[in-house]
Amino acid sequence: MRFKPRVEALAVKLEIFTPVVESQGTVMPRREIDLAPEVSGRVVWVSPQLVAGGLFVHEEELVRIDPGDYELALRQATANIQSALASMTNALAQVSRGEAQMAQAGARITREEAEATAARAEWKLLGREGEPPALLVRDSQLREGRADLASAKALIGASRAQYESGKAALTAAEAGRDQAQVNLKRCVMFAPFAGRVKSQSIGVGQLVSRASVLAKIQPVAVAEVRLPLPMKDLKYLRLGDSLRGGMIDGPLVRLTTGDNEWSGQIIRTEGEVEAGTRMMAVVARVVAPYAEGGSTLSFGRFVMALIEGEPMTGVVVLPRAALREGGVVYVLREGKLFSRVVKTLWSDRDRVVIGSGLKGGDRVCLSALDSFVEGMEVRASE
Repeated sequence: MRFKPRVEALAVKLEIFTPVVESQGTVMPRREIDLAPEVSGRVVWVSPQLVAGGLFVHEEELVRIDPGDYELALRQATANIQSALASMTNALAQVSRGEAQMAQAGARITREEAEATAARAEWKLLGREGEPPALLVRDSQLREGRADLASAKALIGASRAQYESGKAALTAAEAGRDQAQVNLKRCVMFAPFAGRVKSQSIGVGQLVSRASVLAKIQPVAVAEVRLPLPMKDLKYLRLGDSLRGGMIDGPLVRLTTGDNEWSGQIIRTEGEVEAGTRMMAVVARVVAPYAEGGSTLSFGRFVMALIEGEPMTGVVVLPRAALREGGVVYVLREGKLFSRVVKTLWSDRDRVVIGSGLKGGDRVCLSALDSFVEGMEVRASE
């Protein structure tokens, strides 16, 4: 009686399989900025939250700088505005005065010229020779009238120049007032976003300038994790045309460390293969890593990542042991084993996903064999 090895067989079925790609990385803030004042002065108050590791909310008051110099500048600018307005008002009054004087001088000249014309006509009517006396033709009165007219015009010109100068001074004073008001507002520093303090170098009484860095702060609305992946694993992910780099609406990610777990999403790829490792990094985003009521995903924490791949439809999932050397599986048919070449789409330590070469209902040998001969007879147990 011929010996027939006993083997374990599995009837396969077509199914949908979602691969999971593994990686690891360090949690980082999306960005980090220097908190620096926009005005110079002495620090008079610092928020208790402005310490390394402190958390703050958007528009929370963080620092106050002594506003004394800027309040003085505002009062000075206000006084300059009033002075410029007074100068303009005085100039307008002088213009009105000059116009009145010019009208009076013009009327006098007209009157004197009329009397002079009449005097010359009478002189000729009387048959007298030569020019009439200067006193008779109102020479002195005309000179006085013309001098008054010129004086009035000069007054108007000077007054208008004074008005324009006052107008320019008003513009400069208003600009000074606006700048002083802005500087006063800048004496109180507010948080530009909800965040945390990485480090700080400020204390009450410290003299600061615009070049001073008071603290380094990080937004906590989102965290990012850079996840390097082998190039062969990228094909399993829904990354579209993003391998050139840029933002995407990518696959979901599960981040774990110990017993803690967070959900995230791939948002971009770096689009560059690292020379040393031949890997390309994708970046995962996690919303509200420091939110209350759950585990804190602290910046700097090392995490494991499980990235959801693109679903594969109509595939066969087998134990890893079912795949033999040369990319074949042993198929059981009528009590005999036959090798069949299959196309492997994905595999890990425990499973292998077959894309072609098998169909639903095929029975695949799972047992290890000391030797294999095509068409060998076996005894199968399901």
